[in-house]
Amino acid sequence: MRKLSILFVIAAMAGVFFSGFGSSRATADAPHCLPLVGSFDAVPAPASECSSPVGFCTRGNLTGTLRGTYAFTMDTTGPADARVPGVNNFTGTSVVTTRRGATLTGIDTGTIDLDPTRFGSFVSLITFQSGTGHLASFSQAQIALRGALDFASGQTEGNFRGRICF
Repeated sequence: MRKLSILFVIAAMAGVFFSGFGSSRATADAPHCLPLVGSFDAVPAPASECSSPVGFCTRGNLTGTLRGTYAFTMDTTGPADARVPGVNNFTGTSVVTTRRGATLTGIDTGTIDLDPTRFGSFVSLITFQSGTGHLASFSQAQIALRGALDFASGQTEGNFRGRICF
């Protein structure tokens, strides 16, 4: 019985020893990713601050793990499907500026329901292409947004979820 206990302890120690080598090697090669989760709100940007070829820009705030402001400029828009009038696909550029002054700039693609008899719902995916400051060295970053447009005020609000890896 004692011999079995000693063998068990030796095997367990060897397992811990060798698993430490394997996991540290894998961890060293893997990117370090952080979750990006929070809420946003935005209002239409003044025409003097909007360079959109289709005339649609917003400026807003982000709260959560990605805190700061953002600016969205729509580049293209068009019907998503003739069977659902008012629903449009869009592309644009989004720039996030954190409270510490770093930026993330990305391509924003999505779908929005512009029929005022419905809810003004939209979904969007921002794939970040570049960063500055403490975010300059990211290897990949993306957030998915979902929200709604208030047709009376022009305000949008919703939430986002994604991650950033270094």
